[in-house]
Amino acid sequence: QAEGAMLDGGLSLELPAESGKVGKLWYVATYPLCAMMYITMPDVRRARTRSIPMAVIEFLISLVWVGLFSICLVEWTEVVSNTIGVPLPVSAVTLLAAGTSIPDLLSSYIVAKQGLGDMAVSSSIGSNIFDVTVGLPLPWLIWSMAHGGSSVIVDASGIGFFITLLVIMLASVVVTVKLMKWKMNKCMGYMMFVLY
Repeated sequence: QAEGAMLDGGLSLELPAESGKVGKLWYVATYPLCAMMYITMPDVRRARTRSIPMAVIEFLISLVWVGLFSICLVEWTEVVSNTIGVPLPVSAVTLLAAGTSIPDLLSSYIVAKQGLGDMAVSSSIGSNIFDVTVGLPLPWLIWSMAHGGSSVIVDASGIGFFITLLVIMLASVVVTVKLMKWKMNKCMGYMMFVLY
């Protein structure tokens, strides 16, 4: 059955045949998560589930999974930071920012290696725009609707500084891209790294 799944283009939960010790350890560590997602999400790479409605269903279920993982990450970060005495804002900014940036880094790295530098840069900028325009307001909107339209209290101290910093960063990125004549090269990569 595992061979049939592989020929069909779907995901298999079988241990890879040529996996070393690290591969076997990774397989055991990730098996519970992979199994839960395998059970709950239809694999649209298989012939019998390859359709647009199934893809939409899988996308919506994947958003539920992302939401559950996000809740766990926030709760665990709070518990760990309180346990070891690190201020919550410091741990939140450090860990959660890294958690949202690593997928951007990987996707940008993959498309940059394919020679699509513009996609690499636009991916990182676009994901941040999505976070600000959807990732923050949507949960606030849902919370407000669930609580009779009451306002969400947000600590906005220092927001002027952060907006100024954001505008400076955006201007720096645009100027850097313009100076590099809209071409992705090592110098531009180093500049983006420094700006980050």
